[in-house]
Amino acid sequence: MVLELLNEPVSKFTNPKMTTVESNLTIQDAAQAMAESKVDSILVFENNKITGIVTEKDILYDVVAKGLDPTKTTLKQITKSPLITIPKTSPVRAALEIMRKHDIRRLVVMDKRPIGLITQKMVCGNLEGHDLLLPELEITDKTYCPYCSKQFKDTKSVCNHIDKDHINK
Repeated sequence: MVLELLNEPVSKFTNPKMTTVESNLTIQDAAQAMAESKVDSILVFENNKITGIVTEKDILYDVVAKGLDPTKTTLKQITKSPLITIPKTSPVRAALEIMRKHDIRRLVVMDKRPIGLITQKMVCGNLEGHDLLLPELEITDKTYCPYCSKQFKDTKSVCNHIDKDHINK
């Protein structure tokens, strides 16, 4: 059952494979480290302390799309900080809510220190055999029209709106 999955601790879905690099590394060096480690994000540290995270998307949007030189731009310039974390005993539901709230796709799982990452992909990939559409994972008390994003109090109201305003029934 999906509700059971959402109540499981994040530790059940945590991938312990993490790559950490120093903040003074260039984007090119960091991308090479990511490729060698076969990861899509890296934890960035400075003075022996983890300061944030950089993802493939960050490199694409914050460096490539802006025309910055990856051989001269450092991780420190694009690191997302502060690091958003979650305790290993927290339920998956809480992790998904934090990711939605901060518009991110991964969290660092903590047990006094980082022990791994949990991602939306890890959770959704474990839904095999569950009859669940991805929008059902979003935890919200609001209902929106998928066509115009207008907010409604419940699903019956949004259905009536779609029939009336978008399908003309």
